Amino acid sequence: MGDSAPRMITVEESPTTKKDRRVSYAFLMPTVILILILSIFPLLFSLALSFASWDLSRLEGGVRFIGLQNFATLISDTRFWDTAKNTVYFVGGAVALQYLLGFCLAMLLNQEIRFRRFFRVVFLMPMMLTPAAVGYLGRMLFNESMGPINDIIKHLGLPIVPWLSNSKMAMPTLILLDTWEWVPFMTIVLLAGLQSLPPEVFESATVDGASDWQKLRYITFPMLVPVSITVILIRALEAFKLFDIVVVMTGGGPGTATETVTMYAYTVGMRSGNLGYSSAIAYSLLVMVILFATIFLNSLRGRAAAAEG
Repeated sequence: MGDSAPRMITVEESPTTKKDRRVSYAFLMPTVILILILSIFPLLFSLALSFASWDLSRLEGGVRFIGLQNFATLISDTRFWDTAKNTVYFVGGAVALQYLLGFCLAMLLNQEIRFRRFFRVVFLMPMMLTPAAVGYLGRMLFNESMGPINDIIKHLGLPIVPWLSNSKMAMPTLILLDTWEWVPFMTIVLLAGLQSLPPEVFESATVDGASDWQKLRYITFPMLVPVSITVILIRALEAFKLFDIVVVMTGGGPGTATETVTMYAYTVGMRSGNLGYSSAIAYSLLVMVILFATIFLNSLRGRAAAAEG
């Protein structure tokens, strides 16, 4: 009997294929180099800087390696922990409110109502504005002495609200303004998710006598979970980087009531000149984001596993 072992067949690339591959690499290289310059290099440089001392306010200047000293200082920095609490407070309040309102608006726009297309376009307008412009708009609207919101409250015979000067009101005011800007994002993504749900499931539930609340609770919510996870995670990761609106509206005040981690890193690095410690603060924010994403996804996986069990 002859050897029945399978033979390996090698296919050589033609010169044309090799040339096409080289041309593809040539077109891709400018983009790869740009990504390396604009993202990966600053990321690695700031990581190295977080283990060094580079204080521009000192006359001697220079960069010197100090190991984990910046992070040790960070642990005992009460101002950093205050800004971390402010950031977590903002992320939790803003994302929860935006998801709730976005879901309600998506459910409304998913119905056959008059001027539905018009409302879809109008709801997207706040998202088209830059955060700085939204901050200036909020600063005018919530101005305590000349703002139109307090003017309406005054004409109603109610006491004027210290929107930005009261430490307990300043952060909720920022959450309201950020919600106004980003509810459209939640709405459009959740609306796309709702419109992708198979109508046969709802028709079957209607035939079985299910109420609107039962269809919402047992069909819409479970089937919308993947979209909800995605949109919540995207908005939460973006909210952790809050900077523009705070700088324009409150400057971190009153006191440090609205100062976020990103603003603290900017203050330490750009205003005080301590670039090493500022990099350590920035990387602490990265750790916070990773922890949040990990806890959030693991908790959802645990609930999904419990539901399947």
